Amino acid sequence: MGETGHDGLAIPGRAVLAHEPPFSLGTLKINPSTREIMNGSARHVLEPRVMQVLVTLARARGQVITRDELIDRCWDGRIVGDDAINHAVGKVRHLSEELEGEFAVETIPRVGYRLIANGTSATTDELGASRRGPFRPTRRVAIGSGIALGAIALG
Repeated sequence: MGETGHDGLAIPGRAVLAHEPPFSLGTLKINPSTREIMNGSARHVLEPRVMQVLVTLARARGQVITRDELIDRCWDGRIVGDDAINHAVGKVRHLSEELEGEFAVETIPRVGYRLIANGTSATTDELGASRRGPFRPTRRVAIGSGIALGAIALG
């Protein structure tokens, strides 16, 4: 599963479903590589991107994940519109409703999202430690910094 010292993924920080180990979220059993969620005898299969969002939120263990972090980890840093993120998060929320509150996705206005499992933050030993690693600026931060430096150089 990779080298010691990162979050156990083939690409540190990225949600690569084929390399994600199965984990539990409350009473749910989640197998990212097959995109399955088992709730007793009921089985749900998620779209790949929706599973990536669920894995990313669960891996954060109740910490807030920004939209930029979702883009980086689930869309491989590609430029995507708000509709794509809203769709994926909405599907995770819809699943939560179907599963009658096994977990919830909380929106932190102007910050991001966090996953709450059975009234508490998601804690799963199988996900491994959620290490953020060294600071990696997002695309928006990098572009904004470049513009600011250009303005300073011209001024």
